[in-house]
Order: sequence, then C-alpha cells, then structure tokens
Amino acid sequence: MGQWTLLERDGALYASPDTLQEWRLMAPKGTPSVNYRGNAWLPLFALPGYRARFDFSSQSVDLEFASTAFVGTRLANETEGPPALSPAAPAFFLNYDVSHTASNSAGSAFQQDTGALTEFGLALGMGTLISSAVGTNLGNSRAGQAPQWQRLETTWTQDFQDKNHTLRVGDTSSRPSMWGRSLYFGGLQFGSNFGLTPGFLSQPIPNVSGTANSASTVELYVNNALRQTSNVPAGPFTIENLTQLTGAGEARVVVRDLLGRESLLVKQFFVNSNLLKPGLTDWSVSLGRERYNLGTESADYRDAFTSAMFRSGITDSFTLEGQANGSQTRQDLGLGVNIALPFQALGQMAFAHSQDGTFGAGSKLLFGVDQQSLRSGFSARVVLADSDFRELGFGPTELPYQREQSINYRYSFGDQASISLGAARLESYKSVVSNVLSASYSLRVGARGALVFSGTQVSGNNTGYMVGVSLVLPLESNKTVTASATRSESTHDGYIAVTSPLSSEVGIGWRALAGGRADNSLTEGGIYYQGGKAYLGADLSVAGSAQTLRLNAQGALVAMAGAVFAARRLDESFALVEVAGYPDVGVGFQGEALTRTDSKGQALLPRLAAYQRNNIRLDPNDLPFSAELDSIEQVAVPAWRSGVKVTFPVRSGRGALIRLLFDDGVAAPAGARIELVGDNKAFFVARRGEAYVTGLQSENTLQLKWKDQSCSFNVTLPPNQADDIPRLGPLLCKGVVR
Repeated sequence: MGQWTLLERDGALYASPDTLQEWRLMAPKGTPSVNYRGNAWLPLFALPGYRARFDFSSQSVDLEFASTAFVGTRLANETEGPPALSPAAPAFFLNYDVSHTASNSAGSAFQQDTGALTEFGLALGMGTLISSAVGTNLGNSRAGQAPQWQRLETTWTQDFQDKNHTLRVGDTSSRPSMWGRSLYFGGLQFGSNFGLTPGFLSQPIPNVSGTANSASTVELYVNNALRQTSNVPAGPFTIENLTQLTGAGEARVVVRDLLGRESLLVKQFFVNSNLLKPGLTDWSVSLGRERYNLGTESADYRDAFTSAMFRSGITDSFTLEGQANGSQTRQDLGLGVNIALPFQALGQMAFAHSQDGTFGAGSKLLFGVDQQSLRSGFSARVVLADSDFRELGFGPTELPYQREQSINYRYSFGDQASISLGAARLESYKSVVSNVLSASYSLRVGARGALVFSGTQVSGNNTGYMVGVSLVLPLESNKTVTASATRSESTHDGYIAVTSPLSSEVGIGWRALAGGRADNSLTEGGIYYQGGKAYLGADLSVAGSAQTLRLNAQGALVAMAGAVFAARRLDESFALVEVAGYPDVGVGFQGEALTRTDSKGQALLPRLAAYQRNNIRLDPNDLPFSAELDSIEQVAVPAWRSGVKVTFPVRSGRGALIRLLFDDGVAAPAGARIELVGDNKAFFVARRGEAYVTGLQSENTLQLKWKDQSCSFNVTLPPNQADDIPRLGPLLCKGVVR
C-alpha cells in the first residue's frame, strides 16, 4: 500500500500517531508511547487483532487488525440549512367560492339560494394578513330571509424562519395536549414551528450500525425495499439520519466485500412523531379571549385566558409534555409523558388537575398504548375524569365523560387482504352509556380493486346497527367504478357510480350515480372543469320527486406589480413570472405547464411550496428561435402564502450568419472575438470567417478584435420574418491583418 517508517524495539513494531491516522486506526485510550529521537511512537500490538507477517524476499510486511480497531465510517444525509427566501413582492389576493342551489319537489314551490365564501389576503413579505367571510341568502327566493355577511377569521401571521418560530395575531386555535382540547380564540399566539425548515426531523431517528472486515458495499433495505447503497472502507460504520425510517418496521443491512461474501444485519426500528429528539423543545404561548358562535356571529369574544404548552425530548425514548391554562374563573394544569415501549409500541400517560370557581377541584387521568408493525397494529386508550373536572373550552352546562375507553386492532394478510376491529365505550355522569363495536374486512380484487365488508353495532341508551359492502374497481383512463350497499335497522341504501376525476391540471371530470336511498330512487350526475383561471362545477340530483341543481365556481383574483390576474384558488404561495414581450409561453414546474403568459409576457403561477425551492420552468418550445435566455429555469423560495416576482431576462432581436473578410481578402480567422456595440455579450468567428450573431436590430454596429487589433463595421438586416436567419456578407473588416 505504500512506504512508512516503523520503529522496532525488542521484536515489537511501533508507529507514529500520524501513521496510525493515515491508516484510519485508533490506539486505545491510555496506550503508553515510546519516545525515540524526540518523537512519540505507539505500539501496534496494543491495537485489537494485531498481526504482522514479514516477507523478506520482497522486503514487505503485511499488517492485520480487527475491524474494531479502525475509525468508524459515518454514512449520513447531510442536512442543509433553510434556503434563502426570495424577495417578496407585495400582493393582494381574493379567493372566492360561489355556489347556487335550485331545488324543486312535488307539492312545494321552486326554491333557489346563492351563497359565497371569500378570503382576502394581503402579503407583504414580513407577514400575511388573511380575512375570510361567508355570505348567505344572497339570492334566496324564500321570503323573510335577508342577505347577510358574517366574518369568519382574521389573522396576521409572521414567520421567523431562522428560529423556527411563528407569530399569529387574530383568530386562531391553541395547541391541544394529548389529554385536552384546543381552544378557538382571538388574540396572540407565539411558538415553535418546525415546518419552516424543509426536511427538519423533530423525532429521534434510529441509527443502523455494522462492521466491514474489508472494503465493502453496504445496501440498506427498509421494509424489504432498497433505499440506499454506499461504499465503505474496512471498519465499523454507522448509517445516520435515515429519513426513510418512519413508523415501525425492519431495516436490513447487507455488507458485501470485494470477493462477493455477504453478511446480514437485521434491526427493528420504531419512529413516532409524538417523540422529540433529546434536547429539542416544542412550545406555544397563547393569550386572548375565547370565541363563540363562529359562522353565525362575526365577533363573539368573551372570557379572557392564557395558555402555555411545551414538549421536551429527554431521551430518544422519553418525551415530557405539559400544559397550563388559566382564566379569571377557571384554571387547569396537566403533565404527560410519551414513552417508547418494547415491541415497537408507544405508551402515553397524563394527569390533569382543574380548579373552577363554581365546581371546585377536579382531575383527569389518561393511559394509552399504540403498537404498530408491518402486518399488524394495536391501540388502546382509557380516560377517567372527576365530575368536577373542568378545562378551558367547556360550556356552562357541559360535563366531562366519566370514562372513555377504546381499543383497535388491525392485521394485514400481505397485499391481498386486511381486517380491522374496534370497540369503544363512553360513560357520562348523566347515566348515559354508549357502546360501539365495529369491524371491517378488505379483500383485494384484481390488480387494483378492493372489496370491503363493514359493520357497526351501537348499544346502550341508544341502539342500532349498520352493515355494508362496497366494491371499488379502477378502470382505464383513470376512471373508477364504485358499488355500495348498506343496511340499518330503519333503512337500506345502495348505488353504483362511475367517476372520471380531474386527473390533470387543466381538464374535465365527471361522475354518474344511480341507486336508492331511504326507499327512494336516487340519480346523480356532475361535470367539472378545472382551468388555469378558475374551477367550475355542476351537479344534478334527482331523489324521488325532488330535483336539485348545484352550480359552483371557485378561483382567485390577484393584484400584484401594478396588474390584476385571474387564477385558481390560492391556498399556497404564488409567483408572478415575467418574460417581457413574449406572450403565450408555458410556465410551470418540472416541464409541466400550469399557465401561460399574457400579452405582456406575464403569468401568475400558483401552488408554490412555502420555504422550499420551487424550480419554475418555461416551455422552450413556446419561445421563438431568436429569443435568448441564460436559463429557462429559475428557483423561487417564497414565504407562507406570499408572492414573489420571477423575471426571465430575454435578449430580444434577430440572429444572422455573418461572413467577414480582412483587407487582404482572406477570411477572418477562427477564434476572433466579435462584440455588438451596446451589448456585453461576445461572439466568436468559426470556420470560413463566419460568425453567428444574435440580438441584432434593423441597424447594428459590430466590432471585431484580433491580436490587439480591432475594426468596426455596420450590419443592416433585411426586412424578413423575425425567425428567419439571414446570411450576410462577405463584409470587410478594415485595419486588421492576420
């Protein structure tokens, strides 16, 4: 392998620390060294598995060490920091969802009604303001029902990407705990938000370790699927940051050396989002007033409160959770833990205590376990509460459940069938008991179809049952046939339907259904259009003697950069793409055009993922041959529900093939540089003194440079079509010699 200097003393070999480092060997801690000529030497016999064989004929020595003596190799997906945000372009947008319903039935007058959902957004880069509203009775034919608008939510959201924090001011919900509920309120909320960093892993990811006795290839299989192949040198190795490991399953590592010999390592893994990495904290603080009657009252804010929750990863298998809520008349405090248990299970325990000005003190206790594997899953949960327990969000007359119990089990027979069973029991302090038993069996039919049998039994203060069977058969061209039949103690339903969904960005979908419901015949049909500017839908239903027609339109209007654009509904971020002077150019992602530029060369592109790299691409087939771009693809990283402007600079003008001669009548040499006066782009002469020059207008001045010499000449383009490539010349370049 090479030449190194070793020290021999009393028949033992010693090497310098630099040599061991070069060989990727680690001497055990505390190994005594020998000083010779001012340098330290470490004994090779102190390393595990040491063996030396001398070959005096070739004057060489073969050294062997155990694989544990080598420095470990770390195989990890290097995590990148969050990408830099693109400059925000201020924008105002309006999402609309308008529906009109017309119904007619025997014995009653014709009725119609129009409703609307709207959402106003103001994106300024530093944050986004969203305000939604609902309009009812806008076109109601019923007397005495006046049109009215109700405000739904108004919230200002600002993200702090560098710290993974989010601030919300306005209407929002508090973070729920494992034992409690979320509280809808108006006020302020500030807390962690790991979604601001793409690829951020908050849960602990297990490592897979092994040993290679020589240079080898390592293959990682996750649940029998090959996920990674790597080359490792001799010694121990560790595979880290495996984002492919989710849920519960099995990881197999195959180590194959240069001679084809294999060794196998199998490890069970368990990953759960309820667990946090050690040292990582997830927290949220909320304060404001509880909101009531959302959808019927625009601003019904009442009791002031504060709420704080935190989750902290103590170890890979232990996460602590706590929450405290308080108002003037009610306070509650709780503490819970998530624990990784044997057999790929997660255990949950929590205790909460409340103090109410009217009901006094109360407590709540929770136990839960969730076990999941490739073929089966099991979960059980028990919640016990005192009659005096009250947490924020309880109504004045609301009582907690005395006992909540649930248990679920599933088992999969490969990819052919699966079964699931469930049972739940609720006991209230009003002597109301409800028991629910459920079961389902799913059987694969053909290549992609499924036959599902299901049943539910309800007992206690209320009784009932439901059994059903459904068949789903995918067809060609993305169509699906569905048949279903259900039976309960009071009625039976059944239908067969054919669906052709909206499978592309722009296109038409439809559905047709026939059957019966509640002993009446039922026929339904619908047709839907999805375009780059809006979504339109129409549904017709005939049930017995009643007919109902529903019309729906959805879309958005965006004011940005001094212009107004129509677009599909904006639920994500968006970009204004500009290719100045080039209309009808396709714009989209990964070669799929979602929209086209208008007469000014502008297009509004929706569906950008916030805080992630979005590769915006032009369709090169829509650009004329004379258009020059440095790249047909640019990357945009927008903030949440914000807009960015993406400009593709295009060098306009025409191209021409120009032949140049020097004073002696000889063609200009290959490699001579040509510049278009007023443009910083350079062109070069090819064979026969010809150069292809772009960006030309009707009248042009060009300059040729060769060996510290230069000349200028004029070029006039003939009045041909813009995409024609004229051949000009020969033109004379005076004052330059070869």
